[in-house]
Amino acid sequence: MKHWQRQAFAATAALLATVCTFAATPMLRDPALPEALRHTRPALASEGAALQAQVDAKLRSRFEAADVSGQGSISRTQAEAAGLGFVARHFDAIDAAGHGSVSWAQVRAYIADRAAAR
Repeated sequence: MKHWQRQAFAATAALLATVCTFAATPMLRDPALPEALRHTRPALASEGAALQAQVDAKLRSRFEAADVSGQGSISRTQAEAAGLGFVARHFDAIDAAGHGSVSWAQVRAYIADRAAAR
């Protein structure tokens, strides 16, 4: 083996070792991220019906959390306190009968009516 071939072989071996070491090194992440979350994969992006189901579930859980009395309905004050701004802003339209409270079914019906009107 000639001298230049040995040097080329050594350079190739060194490059290969560096690449293998780099590939085995875990990627650096945000140090503020808790250890428990460092090895999780991000959720896949949702769209269409899957996204609508996620939004519906989140809104419903917040609605149920705001219903502290467990009667299945919330007042405008409860909607505001729970951060349900859409419900609070459109409360009078959702509560068309003027009962002073709205149920989850009324909220869903109002959202569906607004979506159909678009």
